[in-house]
Amino acid sequence: MAALEQYSQVLVSLLMTAILSRLLTIEEIGIAVIALGIGAIAFNFREFVTSEYLIQKEYISKKDIRSAFTLVFWVSILISLSISTLAPLIAELYAKSNLETFIYILAISGIIDASVSTIAALLRRDMEFGTLTRINALGSITYAVVTVLLAWLDFGHMSFAWGALASALVRMVLGFHARPIFWMYYPCLSGWRAFFVFGGYKGASTVLDRTYEALPQLVLGRFMPLTAVGLFNRANLVCGLPDKFLLSAIFSVAFPAFAAEVRAQRSVKEAYLTIISYITALYWPALIVLAILAYPVVHVALGQAWDEAVPLVQILSIAAMFWFPNILTFPVLVALGANRKAFEANFIGRGLSTIVICTASFFGLYVLALSQFIVLPFQMIISLIYVRRHVPFTWQELSAILFKSGLVTLGAVPGPLAVLAAHGFQFDLSIAWAMVASMLSAIGWLAALALTKHPLLEELIKVAGFFVLRILRSKRGALSE
Repeated sequence: MAALEQYSQVLVSLLMTAILSRLLTIEEIGIAVIALGIGAIAFNFREFVTSEYLIQKEYISKKDIRSAFTLVFWVSILISLSISTLAPLIAELYAKSNLETFIYILAISGIIDASVSTIAALLRRDMEFGTLTRINALGSITYAVVTVLLAWLDFGHMSFAWGALASALVRMVLGFHARPIFWMYYPCLSGWRAFFVFGGYKGASTVLDRTYEALPQLVLGRFMPLTAVGLFNRANLVCGLPDKFLLSAIFSVAFPAFAAEVRAQRSVKEAYLTIISYITALYWPALIVLAILAYPVVHVALGQAWDEAVPLVQILSIAAMFWFPNILTFPVLVALGANRKAFEANFIGRGLSTIVICTASFFGLYVLALSQFIVLPFQMIISLIYVRRHVPFTWQELSAILFKSGLVTLGAVPGPLAVLAAHGFQFDLSIAWAMVASMLSAIGWLAALALTKHPLLEELIKVAGFFVLRILRSKRGALSE
């Protein structure tokens, strides 16, 4: 269900991106990226009092739930007032007066969305991913439909602001429909210190993550045309497709799943190494194939007007191969109660990387993209060192896993390279040839999984068997009727 939630959101996001990239100009998208980046950084400060503390706590009471909501709600109000006060200055800094209204709307959306965070934490604690999927999927669909409709009606970059507001309203209504706990609105600060202790490191890590993602684009937009922000943002979005399709569901489940293992007093080493093997066997081949097929992918996802983003996608895709362990670092360490160490790892990795990429952004798009070959390997090393202190795997065990996944990755490459060679090693393949290359890659990938006896193959067989069984049962049910 967690995978279904992520895939539904990714598909909606892809459709929205494909349409908006054709309805809006690169500059309009750049303006929206700036405003949304500011909002993302600001509202992630409420993670300092995150409701996710409820997931980790062994027993919770009504007072705990009321305290969680009270803290998140009032911190959201303070953030909204702060960014609303700064909105005129931000608009003046970027010389875009309409940024002010955009930020006001985001401020309202953030307050509304505070109501959902506590309910979402309770649903995740109880592993009710189906309910959470419906809430988030319908919220994403609302955001996409409203944004696209308003863009079609020439609302420009403001389409994103109104879409965010509509999505927040829908998610709030669906959240209370799933858990009608209106009593949480009664203020309570019982045990508030525990929320700050848990949220201190969680909040600092989350703010650092969002700053790391948004700040380079904010710097880029300050010193270069906003079209540069639009290009880099869309290149990042396309490069993130393998992450969203293959890894997002893992991240959604990782923390509650690892926390459940710890509560049951079981070791997380085997689970951690197994998931690393799955991630690399899925993620690495996808990134390599994306780099080869960047032109047709960009044409489908964004349109031919975005050809300038293709070299950026190729650079970012190759660099992203070093990112594989980072997605598990925070969930594993927090589940083990090492909140401080999780923050330290993130602070060292992301903190120093932020300085590097912000400096690189002064020198243009390509230097910013190439800086990923410095920051991502550095983050990978930091991540593995910190996790290894709490999950005692050996470097030999990790190397064996990565070697096998490397062979699987090599198996996925010959097909696309053969198609590229037949095209004179010109990357601007047609959609038809890109589909042929993708199918050949999939065949080579499956063959490599079988030849190397990769553990992911067993998982794929189980998944296939599950769906076959469901189909057979449905057919038997239809026949009996």
